[in-house]
Amino acid sequence: MIKVLFVCLGNICRSPLAEGILRQQAFLDNQAIECDSAGTSTYHIGELPDERAQHIAQKNNMILTHRARQIQREDFEKFDYIIAMDRSVYQNILSYKTRVSNATETNIMLMRNFDDIKGVLDVFDPYYGTPKDFEEMQVVLSRCIKNFLQFLKE
Repeated sequence: MIKVLFVCLGNICRSPLAEGILRQQAFLDNQAIECDSAGTSTYHIGELPDERAQHIAQKNNMILTHRARQIQREDFEKFDYIIAMDRSVYQNILSYKTRVSNATETNIMLMRNFDDIKGVLDVFDPYYGTPKDFEEMQVVLSRCIKNFLQFLKE
């Protein structure tokens, strides 16, 4: 079974929605994938996803029950892929991994590496944005996750 961890800053907007989208798509595609999400900060530990992310999820027949957590040393040993939502998060993951883990099997990647639209490296953080920003984030994540699943099949 392939194991995937999505990581953003606070683990209440981008990464829990990505987790929900991957769960839904893997189920529909009959792919055996375990997934989770985490943040690099401690801002929202224990909180449910942002209400706007939950609303977008519900509009797309998903329910987000994940509670925010911070990335941990064990994640580098447990997950095959750790997917960062932006370059800052990516750099924080690499820095943290260097300090806490010798795991060599984990692939650390940017979410937008799987986007059809080239040249944009970050999934915009909609935390200070509008509901429309959350809708746009969902479109980007869905597109990237569709391509990620295809990548896993190849």
